[in-house]
Amino acid sequence: MRIGILGAMAISTLLGACASDGSADEARMAFGAFESALRRGDAVTCRTLVTEESRPAIDGLPWASVTGKQPLVVKGTEGAGAEFRIHVVDPNDGGAPGEFVVVREYGRFVVDLVATAGLTAQFVEAAGKPDDFVPRELSPADHDRIRQHELAQPPR
Repeated sequence: MRIGILGAMAISTLLGACASDGSADEARMAFGAFESALRRGDAVTCRTLVTEESRPAIDGLPWASVTGKQPLVVKGTEGAGAEFRIHVVDPNDGGAPGEFVVVREYGRFVVDLVATAGLTAQFVEAAGKPDDFVPRELSPADHDRIRQHELAQPPR
């Protein structure tokens, strides 16, 4: 049996659509498992459901205020391939919207808390007194470092 170019393109398009739908479902399930473990206060399971880079953040979670809350409501998923954004609303915070990033790491989907925090991060300068630079005389060690730097420069 011969399949023409159009037939092959149609099959590959259908297979691609099926694969991406399955990946989106897997990403939502990974997020659901993480969120459920979070509400139960299960730190061990939470560590297995986040990226390696996100694991230190699990230790700093305020477990007393996280456990027992109503589950987040998933409103949609966007993305494809190895990264998805899970759109949620928080019934514990008056329906406030939010997003979580779910990525494929070592062949399975996990929540990326670092990327999730980066979605809403804002640069804020710490309040406090400005730095005061006080001039001082150079020490013999400072002069040695300056001389070493001069000697390391290429000839002109």
